[in-house]
Amino acid sequence: MLALNLAWCAALLIAETRWPRFRYDIRRWSTVFPLGMTAVASLSTAAATKIDWLHTLGQVLLWIALATWVLAFAGFVRKISAR
Repeated sequence: MLALNLAWCAALLIAETRWPRFRYDIRRWSTVFPLGMTAVASLSTAAATKIDWLHTLGQVLLWIALATWVLAFAGFVRKISAR
């Protein structure tokens, strides 16, 4: 399941680079959510199985998800402020 989830994240990355949305779009959250869930799933699985590389992967994904969340939220605030 983790491999399938990581493949989905790769598909999201390809889609985001192929068809970028430079302005805020509510659909951006459909990219942010899976990144966060993959990070949490990796960290939880690493804790249960004691697989070190999975913990490292989870931490990296968590920082990527956090950065993506901050950018999406900043775009949201900017759009709301423009009204």
